[in-house]
Amino acid sequence: MIRIRSFLHLAVALLAVGLACGPALAANATVVNLPYNIADSQGNQWVFHQFGQFQQQGNMPVYSQGAMLQIGGAYPQSRNNQAKIEEKTGELVLENMTVNTFTLTRRIMLNKEEGWVRYVDIIKNPQNRDQVVNLTLITNTNYGVQTASLLADPKKKDQNIAWVAQTHANNRVIVEMFAGKGAKTVPNIVYQQGNNSVQAILSASVPAGKEVALMHFHYVTNAIDAGNKFVLNMKESRMMASIPAAIRKLIINFRGGENFVGDYEILRGDILDIIELRSGDQLKGTLKEKSFRLETFYGPVELAVDNVIGLINVGEFRPRQLIVTKDGEIFGGKLDHDKLSLEFSSGQITEIPLSQVTRMGYRKRPAEPEEWVFDKPVVLMRTGDRIGVQMPALQIDAVTRYGALKLKPDAVAAINFQTEEHGVHEIYLTDGSRFAGLVTVDIFEMKLGGGSDQIVKFPASSIRRLQLSAKAEEPEDDQATISLANQDVLVGTIAGTLKLDTAFSTLTLGAAEIKRLVHTAGAPSEVQVVLWDDTTVSGQLQEQELTCQLKSGLTMRVPVALVEEYIQPRPQPSPAVIGNIKTLVADLNADDWKQRDRAQERLTAMGPAVISTLKQLRPQQPPEAQQRIDVVLKQLEKEGTRTGKSPAGSTFVPPPPPMEIDQAMPDDAPAQLDEDIVQQAVLNK
Repeated sequence: MIRIRSFLHLAVALLAVGLACGPALAANATVVNLPYNIADSQGNQWVFHQFGQFQQQGNMPVYSQGAMLQIGGAYPQSRNNQAKIEEKTGELVLENMTVNTFTLTRRIMLNKEEGWVRYVDIIKNPQNRDQVVNLTLITNTNYGVQTASLLADPKKKDQNIAWVAQTHANNRVIVEMFAGKGAKTVPNIVYQQGNNSVQAILSASVPAGKEVALMHFHYVTNAIDAGNKFVLNMKESRMMASIPAAIRKLIINFRGGENFVGDYEILRGDILDIIELRSGDQLKGTLKEKSFRLETFYGPVELAVDNVIGLINVGEFRPRQLIVTKDGEIFGGKLDHDKLSLEFSSGQITEIPLSQVTRMGYRKRPAEPEEWVFDKPVVLMRTGDRIGVQMPALQIDAVTRYGALKLKPDAVAAINFQTEEHGVHEIYLTDGSRFAGLVTVDIFEMKLGGGSDQIVKFPASSIRRLQLSAKAEEPEDDQATISLANQDVLVGTIAGTLKLDTAFSTLTLGAAEIKRLVHTAGAPSEVQVVLWDDTTVSGQLQEQELTCQLKSGLTMRVPVALVEEYIQPRPQPSPAVIGNIKTLVADLNADDWKQRDRAQERLTAMGPAVISTLKQLRPQQPPEAQQRIDVVLKQLEKEGTRTGKSPAGSTFVPPPPPMEIDQAMPDDAPAQLDEDIVQQAVLNK
């Protein structure tokens, strides 16, 4: 390699290399000095500087500074004033830049014929711990902006993927595209009307020693419609074809990085099916396979041809076939035949030995989904298999710190069998609860998804994750939760009656009346209890386990020593106050309208503490009373929103003197503990 020493030599070299979409580069043009200047067919001079940002010169340049990258608020640092040109891709590559605790590589490609620039910024985390990288891309224009708009993703209208702006430079338009259509990770594009600067802001987690990549495009055209078409009509597969597969896999803001199975990229045909051979040759035509029958370690599987999109041959000596379906399932095993039949466009049919095949892919089908959505039960195997299944029929046995549990499958969101932090399993329920335990089922016998009658048997030791629901609910603001010292979280209420030994006497507390329970500072065996009316008492509970009824219907026994905090945003009032509420609710249907109004006013004055009781009483009331209860609830909930406090944070307002107070205990008896669960052994922490 020789260093280019003059602008003349540089210009000659640029004509030879044809950066972007041109022929292979000459070996003597692989290293260039910065700034690096090249012209496109539109008359724009693009100048790339030391840290990868660019400017334009000549022909009323619209870019003042483009693609300026900050990581954590800092710009890249580099002692090297040179870059190299990748011979195979024609990209300008700037390497070994440092920004805070990250390293940065910028790969830049200019398409001279069409007048756009593509960046792939690769951010590596060299630390031995995970880090969150905060990225900001900044672009400034030379001329003021007449009009500008953010362009929404046509597949996801709630997120923007590009900024299109018409400038005062002879109405020329620039386009900043920061994400692809249907992408899961999209930067937040920040722009103020009348400004000549736009920013794209993104945060992403980078595992220890790993990399992520961000791709973005910068384009100059002569009309807003042309700018919009550039974004909306972009064929991302064509734009990314020249990017090495290992780098495509890292891209998080375009969907091209999702088309991988582990380290293997799924091969797809355009208008024909395609087979890739170990020699690198690719054969195109129409695959004549009638079905795919696999022998797997979880049983025989037969897949319809219409459901298969590709095959990957894994392994050198005893290859294993990975079959990928249009729904994103992956089945690994051994095919029952050793040849693939392909009909060329000439009509000739040939059979290719499977041992010579690396990948096979079908052309895209009309009914194929745009993206994989795993919203049904799925089993993720340690081998990389991803198999859709039907909901299990049997309960799942698990041993936990809270006893042996029988989990109903429809109450389970997911179970992680492979965890990094500890050797036990992580169980997630649909109500948002999560806790550690050991699933004692050895074999999961299930039917394949899609209404199939095929039965497979998964050894629990081979499962990485069992997902039965799309996602667990996030606990709502008014939902009671128990936070535990071992990082478990239970979404539900404590039940029954608690006896608290205080310094002056033993108090009997109804669990439904408790708003908060925590350990007192410096005394792990003692707790502080805050009641519904903000009464606060401290002492030691006589029982060292709490009965917790989860929102999902599961009953658990929780050791008091493990409880860090119990919060109930909507505790119930005392029995006497509940009797008062019942009387006022009955008055909401009185014959005298004044009595009805007075009862409604008194209920409102009692504050948010009455919300849970009113909701329980409402279904049994006549229409007039229900309407008035709805008015009270709406006003109390609005008041909580306005003050920014949950009902638990509100101070109880005593009601006016009652006319006739019903002192009876509430009709709802405490929920009974499941004796089967109580009798189970509890694991030692």
